Amino acid sequence: MKRILICDKREKLLSTLEVILKHWGYRALATSRPDELSAFLRESSLDLLLLGSTFLADGSQALRDTLACRLTDTGCPLIVLQEDSTCPELELPYETLSVPLNIFALFEFTQKHLEKIPRRNLRLETKLPGMLCQGETSHLAEVLSLSAHGLFIKTASRLEKEDRFKVTFPLIGMKKELEIDGRELYRVQPGPENNYLQGIGIEFNEMGEEALRDLEAFIQSRFLGEVSESPRGHQGLDQGQIHGEVSKASLRLVWEK
Repeated sequence: MKRILICDKREKLLSTLEVILKHWGYRALATSRPDELSAFLRESSLDLLLLGSTFLADGSQALRDTLACRLTDTGCPLIVLQEDSTCPELELPYETLSVPLNIFALFEFTQKHLEKIPRRNLRLETKLPGMLCQGETSHLAEVLSLSAHGLFIKTASRLEKEDRFKVTFPLIGMKKELEIDGRELYRVQPGPENNYLQGIGIEFNEMGEEALRDLEAFIQSRFLGEVSESPRGHQGLDQGQIHGEVSKASLRLVWEK
């Protein structure tokens, strides 16, 4: 199991990150104390370090030296959690993640640094009624998996060999409905090995900014609800630490000399 160390003086942020990362299947260790950070760096094998900018601003030179030495030796990636555009001065490469957190950016970072075959998008397992359209023909269907860039839709109808579709489905709880053009990525044929599931994986074509914002907001809301349903979610998840206006994740690499 991949190990992530989270160090920040903001207790609510610590607990929220810990809950989300454990929900994704990682072993998350959290501390708000500089002495524990130094001990973890000396004694533990880490796969990723999430470090609050206040740790760097308030930390001693000895802590900075230990950080630079251990991360250089191990090659452990460093992500700095920051609330403004100020970049800390460090003699090693790092990336930044803004607080409040962008869930999609956090997922992109963890996939990038921790998975051999990273997933491009945060996926939501769901069951939404939908409509799959080919030309003038429409088929009732069910959306089983959804991301901001595509979906998997289950249908019992026999579909023509065509790679272009229009998909319509509701954003339940938001009183909105999306109609999106997409292209076929793959097709699942029914058989005993997949419990006779039949459907199509579709990648969305370009959609408007408003539609993308609505879709990301729906996915984020459902994801946080899913996390909150777990016992640890009730104890540790603070949605105030999550950015309300979701947008495209941006990654920035910084290396101060």
